Amino acid sequence: MKASMFAAMGYSQRANFPATWPVPPAYDDPAVAMQSYRDGMEECEFAEEMGFDWLSFSEHHYSGRILTGTPAVVAAAVAERCKRIKIAILGHLLPLNNPVRVAEEVALLDNLTEGRLVAGFLRGTPNEDQVYSVNPAEGRARLLEGMDLILKALTEPQPFSWEGRYYQFRTVSVWPRTVQQPVPPVIVGTRSDDTIRYAAEHRLGLGVSFLPVEQTRVITDKYRAWCEEAGWTPGPDDIVYRGSIYVAETDELANEWYESLMESRPGPNIPMRRTVAEAIQAARSGNVFDLRGVIAGSPEGDVVGNSLGINFLGGPDTVAKQIKEFHDRCGVGVVDMPFQQNNVDHKGVLKEIELFGRAVIPQLREF
Repeated sequence: MKASMFAAMGYSQRANFPATWPVPPAYDDPAVAMQSYRDGMEECEFAEEMGFDWLSFSEHHYSGRILTGTPAVVAAAVAERCKRIKIAILGHLLPLNNPVRVAEEVALLDNLTEGRLVAGFLRGTPNEDQVYSVNPAEGRARLLEGMDLILKALTEPQPFSWEGRYYQFRTVSVWPRTVQQPVPPVIVGTRSDDTIRYAAEHRLGLGVSFLPVEQTRVITDKYRAWCEEAGWTPGPDDIVYRGSIYVAETDELANEWYESLMESRPGPNIPMRRTVAEAIQAARSGNVFDLRGVIAGSPEGDVVGNSLGINFLGGPDTVAKQIKEFHDRCGVGVVDMPFQQNNVDHKGVLKEIELFGRAVIPQLREF
């Protein structure tokens, strides 16, 4: 089993953010932001040194908790420092992006990393639909068409035109070609049956995030069954699970940290007012009604209650057992973890990375 570190590049003073989305830019101090990126780069280099297999980057907007609105830029910078580890974009939010531009970024990154890229496509969380005014009801169809277009753009040796429902291009001719042929490994991040089936039928990997093991198993069982129908068997790197983590020297120390975190009740990573979340989710699922005024929000931000969940919590042996359950019951071959928590500073993150690399990764190799 392989270990991946989710490199959030979070603003170091993120614990002081209000429980709102979006986070007002007034909270940003450029000096702190620059140091936060330097800290994040150091964490990536140390993860490679400690034996991690992947570094992952994701597209998120309007919050310093994950400072990677353009993940390809950050991934390219990290790839210049980390020369052996896989660089995974998990991923581009396709409904928000021009698919041809995404294909060009994938091809360019695969060349810059000399064939170490893992690509990832997903729809994104409901709040992301507001970033570029995407119609939530169109998100799933845009994701499916976008994946079709990207895969064709990366594999078609001759220029072609595209006349789809959402995207039209007179000419598509992506340069450079990818180093990994026909395409780099692709992970589809999803919980929905249509995109799970799409991944299986196109021989792409599957990514699941933050769900408990039983819910994850339902998804991965469907995926593996549809892969079998499509005539192939997914490999160890084809099922990726992203879960939050806090690892300490002992279970007692980890539980003490968790209790202190619960007392402080920090805001979640992507908070949004409940009415907004419900409205967007309704549109996503096809329940049509007037969203005007509901999505508009307020100058103070869209406020929700605090919530918190840690998927992997404990000492090294306990965390290894928790990860093993996802491997044994869900077929997960790569576990992707954000070590940055609101009340864990840079030194604390480095300590976790060192402990995980020294005491957990050797156990993962045996799964």
